[in-house]
Amino acid sequence: MPRSQQPPEGEQIIVEKILAYPKQWVLDVGCGDGKWSKYLFKKVSQLHGVEICKDYIDKYNLITKYDEIYHCDICDFKRFFLFDVLILGDVLEHLEHDRAIELIDTLKNYILTVFLTIPISKCVQDGKVYGNPYETHRYQWAHEELIILGFKQLHEDYNENGLVKIGTYEMICGT
Repeated sequence: MPRSQQPPEGEQIIVEKILAYPKQWVLDVGCGDGKWSKYLFKKVSQLHGVEICKDYIDKYNLITKYDEIYHCDICDFKRFFLFDVLILGDVLEHLEHDRAIELIDTLKNYILTVFLTIPISKCVQDGKVYGNPYETHRYQWAHEELIILGFKQLHEDYNENGLVKIGTYEMICGT
């Protein structure tokens, strides 16, 4: 779905942490409808986005909500070295587990801070429902696995319909 299921409290935690250091370059991965831009655009040095679905870029007019938009698969993205902060807002569950682990390992080499919002309870989603095959959930992450990978939980709550538990995490990678 083009909008994250993140509860508002988790969003606010991420926004406050990013805006505490507004001179950062931020990369929003899986922009969807551009939710993070309403909090961060023109409030940080640069806000760029990566969106794999060209229809979302056009439908939600993402080029007006970000300093730059990249239309690509995040696993093929080669410009991580530009960014201080990366937001994976309901993205990781859409990748095969091995690809997600490779991505996290890559991010640890380039990004200072990674924020992650992700379903941590059963959340089956078939992309065909949204007319976007990239929306399919390919792996169910568990809280314990994210902790082992180096993420620290900042918040946990259920989505707006109360059916799916969403975790908000932070991983400090470098200084």
